[in-house]
Amino acid sequence: MKRLFTLVVLPALVAVFIASSLQPVHAEIQDRLFDFNDNYYRQNGVDPDKIQGRRNGTDGRSVFDAPYFPYQRNVRALRLNPAYANNGALLYWTVMGDLFVSGFTNDAAGRRGKQIADSYIEYVFPRRNQPDPVPLGANRQADILDTRNGYFSNDPLGLWLHVWVSYTDRAFNTADGRKALNDLAKKNGLSLDGTPIIKTVSDLENLFSKGFAAKRFRNPDGSEGPMYGICPVVKDPTNGGIATDNTLNLVRQADGSPLEPDFLVNFLSLQTTGRWAH
Repeated sequence: MKRLFTLVVLPALVAVFIASSLQPVHAEIQDRLFDFNDNYYRQNGVDPDKIQGRRNGTDGRSVFDAPYFPYQRNVRALRLNPAYANNGALLYWTVMGDLFVSGFTNDAAGRRGKQIADSYIEYVFPRRNQPDPVPLGANRQADILDTRNGYFSNDPLGLWLHVWVSYTDRAFNTADGRKALNDLAKKNGLSLDGTPIIKTVSDLENLFSKGFAAKRFRNPDGSEGPMYGICPVVKDPTNGGIATDNTLNLVRQADGSPLEPDFLVNFLSLQTTGRWAH
């Protein structure tokens, strides 16, 4: 009986092997970023009718495409953004929309959704002397997305709390502050406004603890704009995770060159070869 079973099963295994070898598998294309359908938003505590600037396939930042999963809508992100992970690794992410506090549903799912959003921080770095202290799109460097605590498993919509980070007067007016900035500049280079680039959460928390940097939140009443972003991250950008029509929204210097060129170098390599450049 055992011998007969082997004879029956073996051809099937051979057929599967041949089929798989003839059809290259690029599972990572499933990591491309699609908007979520309305039911999935509601299941995870977000009212889809209250999403600000939701991607729609005709906005120049997204396109219509066939989704991979039943919880996705047929709208795929076209424009990606760069960010540092908590450890300084390079990430690529997109904006599907923004949320006021009122954008969460008034039920248990909404309370859970808001709790998740408050747990995952998107650090935004505005340029110094901005008339708006909490702008989006006026960065001095790429954001930091704190992906600790199981982001890819525990944050199904890619919800983030916007937190703006600025250097304090103490960073410029004390010897310890100037030394800290000088050390950071030697390690990471300078941002668009001449202040040091920050790449890791540990460096950021060190600045906070010494009073050299401060956090700023938008007003929960919505008077300063949405507090939260629906900003999913490409989990695996290799082997097709970044589509050939994706574009990268970089922080650029006055001459048009990228401030942080590693993001562009790796983006182009991932887009054309499916591999990181380095």
